[in-house]
Amino acid sequence: MATSTNKSAAKVFAILDVLWRNFVNGYAPGELAKATGLSPSDITRNVATLIEAGYAERIPDTERVRVSHAAARKAIQVLNNIDQHDRRLQEMRGRLMVTN
Repeated sequence: MATSTNKSAAKVFAILDVLWRNFVNGYAPGELAKATGLSPSDITRNVATLIEAGYAERIPDTERVRVSHAAARKAIQVLNNIDQHDRRLQEMRGRLMVTN
């Protein structure tokens, strides 16, 4: 059985999952409610949590909500890390495939 903490976390993650889908334009609270099935009060409370934690931000001109630039940079760090390891693996493969 899920605890109230787990349910709250699940709501936050449901909103964050939707926010990742439209970084450029973000979402109005009503759109988030429709996309997640959460109540408007849940959206308000959990968006505030995401903003406070640095994972979401309001778009200044529209007041829509999107994933924060800081969170987007973390995603780019993941891709860069994968690229680094891919280069290392390619180098290792190259050394293994050298024939004398």
